[in-house]
Amino acid sequence: MVTIERWREAQATEPGFFAGMALGVTESLDVLYHNAAKARYLSRLLKEIPKVSVEIGPGPWGLGISGFLRDIPVRFCVEPDPRLELDPRAPLGSFITEWRRSVQYIVGTGENIPLVDESSDLVICCNVIDHAYRPDKILGEAARILKPGRMFFFDVDTFSLLGLLKWYMWTRYRHKKDLLVTAHTYRMFEPNVSRRLKAAGFTILHQNEHNLLSLW
Repeated sequence: MVTIERWREAQATEPGFFAGMALGVTESLDVLYHNAAKARYLSRLLKEIPKVSVEIGPGPWGLGISGFLRDIPVRFCVEPDPRLELDPRAPLGSFITEWRRSVQYIVGTGENIPLVDESSDLVICCNVIDHAYRPDKILGEAARILKPGRMFFFDVDTFSLLGLLKWYMWTRYRHKKDLLVTAHTYRMFEPNVSRRLKAAGFTILHQNEHNLLSLW
C-alpha cells in the first residue's frame, strides 16, 4: 500500500501534464485517437446501448472514453482534479470543450464514488488503478455502482516479470524524478490484476492478455 502523501504526489502531476499536452497538436490527437479507438472497441462489445455510464478517472480534460460514446443518454465521469479550463492556445481546445459538454463531471475519487448502489449500466476504468491510492477499493466501488449482469470495461498497463524486476531494482531509483515514476503509485502484473478483479466480484468474459513468453 502507498501512503496518502505518495498518492497526492502522483495526483499533482495530472493537471500540468494534461494542460501541457493540450497545447500540442500531435499530443492531443494521440490521446483523442486512443480514447476514440477504445470507445469504438467497447461499442462492439455492448449488446445494447446503456442508459447510464460512469467513467472512473478520465483525466482532467473531462472527455476520456465517455466523450466518444454519444449514444449513451447519461454519462458521468469521476476525477479527483477539477475539470481543466483549456488554454485558448490549445489547438483542439474547442473540439475537446464541445465533446465533453454532455459528460457530467464529478470531482471525487474512485475509492469513494458519490453515486448510489447499482445505478450504472456500464462502468469504465482505463489506465487508472496504477495511479491510485487504493486500487482494490476502486474495483469494489465499480462493482457497487454497477447493476447486476452489466459491463465493467477495464484496462491497465501491466509488466512482465523481468519488467517488474527492472522497475523495482533500477527504474524507480534511477529515474525517481521522472513523470514515469512520480505519476505511478503502483506497477501491475497481469495475473495479480485478474485476481483483484475476481476478488471484487467480477467475472472476466473477455481478456486481451499476455502470452506466456511476454508474461516473462
